Amino acid sequence: MENSGFFYGMWQQLTFGQYLRFAVDFVARNYTVIGLIIFVYAAIIFVGRYGGQKFIPDKFELFVMEKYGELMDKNPKMTNDKLVRLIYSDWKEEVSNLPSYIYVKSKRDYWIEKPSLEILEERYSINQEKATEILINNGVIANDGQ
Repeated sequence: MENSGFFYGMWQQLTFGQYLRFAVDFVARNYTVIGLIIFVYAAIIFVGRYGGQKFIPDKFELFVMEKYGELMDKNPKMTNDKLVRLIYSDWKEEVSNLPSYIYVKSKRDYWIEKPSLEILEERYSINQEKATEILINNGVIANDGQ
């Protein structure tokens, strides 16, 4: 870069002179690497946010149906309320095994984090009522509300 002239003086003023020149020069020399890092970061955030929106409810439904089969094999005379309560208590333990790349807390957060039970209940309405709804929709328990 030229060390004299109008553009050099303007360049130093725009980059706070000597204090940030090393940073501007670094970015100018390595813009492809920096762009690649930003692209990978954005891809991780995208997969974390939108992958989680599909993965978590599907995982919950599959979990409810698998647990239903296991619990009914052990005790076929179990009441619906007890069945749903046991399934949901097992789900509480399963939440800690979910992969950490599937959830972003909100639009203003800038990284992905491991889902917690409270976040899943709030964001995806995954609770005991949802487990009951899944079992009713799949025809494994009768709808008591009708």
